[in-house]
Amino acid sequence: MRALSHLCVCVLGLAAPSAARAAPPPDFRAAVDGRPVPLHGFAQGAFGLFEFSRPVAVEIRTDFDVRWVDIRPRSAGVVSAIADDHHGVRFQVSGLVPLTVEFNDDLGQVVHLFPYAPERDVPASDSPGVRYFGPGLHEPGLIELRDGETLYLAPGAWVKGNVRSIGSRNITIRGRGVLDGSDVGGNPPAEAVVGPGAAGLRNLIYLEGTVGAKIEGITLFNSHGAWTVYMTGTTGTRVDGVRILNPSVNYGDDGFDIVSSCDVLVENIFVRTNDDCVVVKNLGDVDTHDITVRHAVLWNMPTGGNGLEIGFETRNKPIHGVRFEDVDLIHVERGSAISIHNGDAATVEDVVFRDIRVEDARRKLIDFAVVYAQYGADRPASNEENSRRLDVGGSWDGLLSYPPGEKREHARFRGHIRNIRVENMSVVEGALPYSVLAGFDGDHEVEDVVIEGLRYQGRPILNASDGRLTIEFASGVVLK
Repeated sequence: MRALSHLCVCVLGLAAPSAARAAPPPDFRAAVDGRPVPLHGFAQGAFGLFEFSRPVAVEIRTDFDVRWVDIRPRSAGVVSAIADDHHGVRFQVSGLVPLTVEFNDDLGQVVHLFPYAPERDVPASDSPGVRYFGPGLHEPGLIELRDGETLYLAPGAWVKGNVRSIGSRNITIRGRGVLDGSDVGGNPPAEAVVGPGAAGLRNLIYLEGTVGAKIEGITLFNSHGAWTVYMTGTTGTRVDGVRILNPSVNYGDDGFDIVSSCDVLVENIFVRTNDDCVVVKNLGDVDTHDITVRHAVLWNMPTGGNGLEIGFETRNKPIHGVRFEDVDLIHVERGSAISIHNGDAATVEDVVFRDIRVEDARRKLIDFAVVYAQYGADRPASNEENSRRLDVGGSWDGLLSYPPGEKREHARFRGHIRNIRVENMSVVEGALPYSVLAGFDGDHEVEDVVIEGLRYQGRPILNASDGRLTIEFASGVVLK
């Protein structure tokens, strides 16, 4: 991920947590150039935000003994020094990369630090068309945005609620505050529309049919069991400098879901979630294209999902022109680092994964597959039958089993994956996960995949055996 540095520093952080939000854990205290940074606790540690515009000295003090510290992503090049009393760590921060500080190899005790750039053109609290939330706790519930409106979360604002915009043009969500989804919930599936007006009620940000929407600079916290940023049927969406932190153990809390949309740019992001960190889908069954995700730091937690994903819901119309560039996958605890799961009849093509760095992937590295799965349009109508057919413990979460005599019927609803490039992908430490390229049958293959510059701890991977790569119903696969 690119590192940015400037000239001066002002530590603002967030106001001290009130009783209405999670208290900072007693285990951690943080300071930047000697000035305290408020930390906000969650089940696996704490996070803090501060304004940054020049290199600064950071110190984190702990209430427990420290013998080992990892600071991720490795590409940030941060060098740490453990305190003489083994109750803290010091290091320099020289850019805007979101950092994760891990103590004693315990992923249940981490500190996320989110430096942010100084804001420009901050709106006044009484500006026309601006919904303004200043420092402190706010509980607005659902916020609806219409054409041209701006939602502004000032530094120090902690807003408990969620945002929805349908059919609007040129709305903006910006600031340096926190949008907290702790009180946003319900029982329907995240993607469901349950009656008129119910779309997006469980998502922290829901955009439907918007044109020119922008989301900038805010932190999204604790979307539990629902897709965090759900954009469907959007055009021209721009996301910059947004952080997503979902400590819930619930499955289904994807980070960014880019669904049936085009001309989308998502950049300079951090995502830690228990499902797909960033995913492209096509539930609306329209031509889905020109999507770029770049400069990202991602953590996929162990309940499910993948790091960078296309699928499973791809339907019939093509998905193409997708770019994932300059990404640090600091942990992939469940699924695959990069994946395309075509669970429907569409063609997924012209996709590039470029400059991908993997620090800790527990299962799969590359996973491109045409599959019959529980999310496809031709899945069994009965939830009971879906559950009965699930291939529990298999290579793919959500794969459905079937007797051999059904394969021809299921093949009618399968699509293709073709013209995929993986360029300069590196597993920089840890074990080398296995990879899978698998079509459904000879008529529904994974085709023309070029993997160039794949490395494991600096060593080039030039063949399937060295790369732990399994290939079935795939043609035109090149490693170089």
